[in-house]
Amino acid sequence: MKYASVTTSVFLALAFSCLSVSAAEYRQNELIVKFKPVPGASHVMASGKENRPVIIAVDNASEALDEMQGRSDVEYVEPNYVIEAEDIPADWPYDAAQWSALELPEAWDILDQHGPGHRVVIAVVDSGVDAAHPDLQGILAPGYDFANNDGVPEDDAGHGTKVCGIIGALGGNGIGVAGVAWNIDIEIMPLKFMKNNGGKTTGSLSDAVSAIYHAVDNGADIINASWGFYSYSHSLSDAIRYAQDHGVMFICSAGNKGQDNDTNGHYPSNYPHENVIAVAAMNSFGEIASFSNYGITTVDIAAPGVGICTTDKNGGYSTYSSGTSFATPFVTSVAAMVRYLSPGLGVTDVRSILLDSVIAGERLYFQNIASGGCINAYQALLSEAQYDASAKTSAPGANEDGDAAVASGEDGGGGGCLIDSGRNPGNPLGLLIIFSLTVLFRMPFMRRSG
Repeated sequence: MKYASVTTSVFLALAFSCLSVSAAEYRQNELIVKFKPVPGASHVMASGKENRPVIIAVDNASEALDEMQGRSDVEYVEPNYVIEAEDIPADWPYDAAQWSALELPEAWDILDQHGPGHRVVIAVVDSGVDAAHPDLQGILAPGYDFANNDGVPEDDAGHGTKVCGIIGALGGNGIGVAGVAWNIDIEIMPLKFMKNNGGKTTGSLSDAVSAIYHAVDNGADIINASWGFYSYSHSLSDAIRYAQDHGVMFICSAGNKGQDNDTNGHYPSNYPHENVIAVAAMNSFGEIASFSNYGITTVDIAAPGVGICTTDKNGGYSTYSSGTSFATPFVTSVAAMVRYLSPGLGVTDVRSILLDSVIAGERLYFQNIASGGCINAYQALLSEAQYDASAKTSAPGANEDGDAAVASGEDGGGGGCLIDSGRNPGNPLGLLIIFSLTVLFRMPFMRRSG
């Protein structure tokens, strides 16, 4: 949910198209170019009918950019920026013993009472996954490695495996941790575009764009993008709009510079597309973490992002992962719960459900994000039931009362580090951590206008 107007977005896009290469890191020998459609010619980055951008090899990106901007057959040209995963050092000084309420056990109860739903495919566009990890067995769909151009998206950085574990690590198997969406029918599609680069997890813009098109073309319902950079990209905007046009949610991290994204660009979180949800990180005290970016018009919602327990590469576990990278899959997981119960909901409906159902409080910077609060799984599912019931009663031939029933549960806690004890993680005895939060106020959010 962004407040930038369409006019402002167009102005910024035109302004960026007239710039030479900025100080941002980019590949020196490549450019991303989208050619204007020409009858009988095909310029595509991936298979499909759409006119997609292509990568061209150049000797000097800066010089070639200036030369190509004036060509009549070019719609836009831009550097192939380097994108970085948005995690932070594992020794970030916060105590993860307590979290604000997500009401996950109550949400899990609703899901159990509902019975089987619709399978949800989540594309994790990241650094791949440890496919052999015992806590991720049976939930991984075929993926692809765009960084190395092969069909084995093996994770050499650990970042993607951490994200996958937060979403769907197996519950009730007596080992490791339980993911937020552990008890619904999900498939995680690992699409690798980043890899370990001297201790950093980085990848190219062009590979990220290719991965997004691949996700949409291969049946993804939701894309998780736990990464970002600080330069506007036409090609990335086009890819996310393509996802929107095909009903695919795009949930992304807000960034880790502690900045106001309203006045400082961060992408993809700042794009005003209806399918984008930008996620800030919340610490264990129920505050926006000091490293997290924020923005009343550009950052939508908060989620736990400090001291998260999750799966790691080589079959291991990370006990203290922090960053907006790891807040993002919490929101992705709740979006998956909503889609599991109501696959027919559009992207704007899912956004509204998640942002209308936040838990809000008078905390540091919570007034500086659009929804004013953190993700709440239980309230989101109650809202989903209301949306579903309303749709059924308004449909031709629906009975007076509709068909949907709203499940109820007691107010309670959720989890940021879900330790799998072998019991049903919906049972508080099966959790290491129970969350609590006094709800002080709820800040309404404004609708995206672009």
